[in-house]
Amino acid sequence: MATSTPNRIKLPVKDPRLEELLLWRDPKRSGLVFGAITVAFGILQFAKINAIQTTAYLVAAAVLGCFVWNNVAKIAHKPPVPVPRLLKEGISEGQAKAVAEKATVYINKGLAFANRLASGKEAALTGAVVGVLYFVGKLAGIFSLLGLAYTAVLAAFTLPKVYELKKDEIDGIIDKCRTQFTAVYDKHLHKYISKIPRHTPAKPAESSSDRKEE
Repeated sequence: MATSTPNRIKLPVKDPRLEELLLWRDPKRSGLVFGAITVAFGILQFAKINAIQTTAYLVAAAVLGCFVWNNVAKIAHKPPVPVPRLLKEGISEGQAKAVAEKATVYINKGLAFANRLASGKEAALTGAVVGVLYFVGKLAGIFSLLGLAYTAVLAAFTLPKVYELKKDEIDGIIDKCRTQFTAVYDKHLHKYISKIPRHTPAKPAESSSDRKEE
């Protein structure tokens, strides 16, 4: 009798290697990475190690190590420290423009979202953002920044895989909750929410080509 395989899911990440890592396609590799992160978190959290101080010391050791290595290598006629090509040549003007163009898209999206919040015309959006920020503030009061970061890593390594393994059951629960919420919304909430003013997007300016066609 053949065993059923779990439903394969896709994660909203561009790098397929990251997706394979988070979905435990290679359990040994995923376990090794997650274990290393957990050990590092345990050391930083419970050994009372200052992360900034430790990073500064590690970078100082790397800089000093490069200095000693290169000077000894010159005397011993050995190759110097292997330096990545990016450090030697930097980035080209074309690469800088490509990065700037990609960043501009996301910056403008963020500014447009901030403008929607600042306009004060969308009660539902304002309430959702305030609720999320309040929840984050509560979590920050309970956990440290390092603890929040590890919680995010823990969720990334567990929730997608649990959903993949129990997809049918979870989808059933979600559908049931959605049905119940829709019933409550239609019966009690719709008449109130329908009165909330909604944001109407600005009409795009008419281009010169459109005016010429007219």
